[in-house]
Amino acid sequence: MFLNLLGKQWLPDIADVDLRLRSEPPARVADLACGTGWSSIAMAQAYPLISVDGFDLDADAIRAAQANAEEAGLAGRVTFFVADASGPGVSGRYDLVTIFEALHDMSRPVDALRVARGLLRESGCVIVADERVEEEFTAPASAEEQYHYSWSVVACLPAVMGDEDTAATGAVLRPATLRRYAQQAGFGDLETLPVNAGMLRFYRLTP
Repeated sequence: MFLNLLGKQWLPDIADVDLRLRSEPPARVADLACGTGWSSIAMAQAYPLISVDGFDLDADAIRAAQANAEEAGLAGRVTFFVADASGPGVSGRYDLVTIFEALHDMSRPVDALRVARGLLRESGCVIVADERVEEEFTAPASAEEQYHYSWSVVACLPAVMGDEDTAATGAVLRPATLRRYAQQAGFGDLETLPVNAGMLRFYRLTP
């Protein structure tokens, strides 16, 4: 999905971000909760000037990401680190910070967004992609909403309930909830972006 669509369709749909990633001086990108690195690799492949730092708290995933970057011939421009996106282990100054389909899985999403805001250069922004769900709950829920709620019950919520301070977001991260998280993290604006990304919705957060 990321290799085929992220750098070839989704990010190019965000014209000013696409332009910055193609321009000099080379942009720096931080990819939070990067997993096995495919989103980081996809951005580096699509934008030959940029460097990407991927962060994830799963050491096994980071080892796999490093191997994937080496196999793709991108080890010089894509670097991975074991770090909690909501903690103090992430630092630097970046033109773009991304969180792809991961914010709802974080036990402390506001802390993660606060870290993301702190990573930005003055003109930078945060791009979040998360599940495309309804603006409000309705009953009966649509088949798509039921699908997301099912994932919440069997995977997303159990993964974060061990943290006594968890936000317990679950897969149904509605725009109003993300806006509240963004405001609590100190962002001044949240924009829903016109990116045609199927079951994902893209947001831009600016300080």
